[in-house]
Amino acid sequence: MFLTIPTVEELKGTDLPDLMEMLVKHTDEYHKEIKTEGSNPTTLAIRELINNIQSAIEAKKDIHQTAAQL
Repeated sequence: MFLTIPTVEELKGTDLPDLMEMLVKHTDEYHKEIKTEGSNPTTLAIRELINNIQSAIEAKKDIHQTAAQL
């Protein structure tokens, strides 16, 4: 999996298609883990990563919307 969870700031440097791919992959991983293992440190870490990815996507979306309005 991963050693440390990337922060939103670190993820902002990732291209949007890659972020979307990461979101799909880790959401699937989260669902499988939560079904088999329930809530545990791994599922909590995956959930935090998903939240960070979503926040990075939203930040990129906001930047693109602001740029489009200029």
